[in-house]
This record gives sequence, C-alpha cells and structure tokens, in this order.
Amino acid sequence: MSRGRKERTPAQLAVLAQAREKAKIVIAERAKLNAQAKKDETGPVSEEEPPPLRPPPPPEPEEPPPPPTIEHVSQPENEDEEPRLTRPKYHYINGMYIKIK
Repeated sequence: MSRGRKERTPAQLAVLAQAREKAKIVIAERAKLNAQAKKDETGPVSEEEPPPLRPPPPPEPEEPPPPPTIEHVSQPENEDEEPRLTRPKYHYINGMYIKIK
C-alpha cells in the first residue's frame, strides 16, 4: 500500500477551489473589520454609531402565585422518621453488579 497523495475527482477539485476563494474573501473581510476596530479604538468615537444595546428588563409577572398552603405541602406523618430508601436495583456480587428482578 502506498502512502501517496489521494487523487481527487474534478468535482472535488472544483469544490476545493470554491472553498479557497470563499476563505480568501472571508479573511479579507475579517482583516478590514479588525483594521476598522483598531481605528475606532485609537480615534474619537463617531456620532453616527448608536450606543451599545442593553438587554430589555425581564417582564414582571402580572400576579405572583399564591403561597403554598398546608394542603399543598406533603409532610410525613412522623417527622422523626427518616424517609424510606427505595429498594436497590443492583447487587454487587463477585466483582459484578447483578440486576435484581
């Protein structure tokens, strides 16, 4: 097996050429934007640009929800009693976890 260059089809070569051209355009635009940003940092701020936008304040809810009543809050019958643990689904036996049916 050779480790030579992979040959590409004419369609693949055309797509690669388009991608290169697009990349060149993007790089040129990015360079222009970076140059503009550096120019704006060093020079006075132009009055044409609007001030940076602040996010709008969050809308206030019309009515706050009613406070929970004793009926809505579930409490255990015996507060001293710890909550019961659920039955384990797996047991560790001989270095493996075995599922309990």
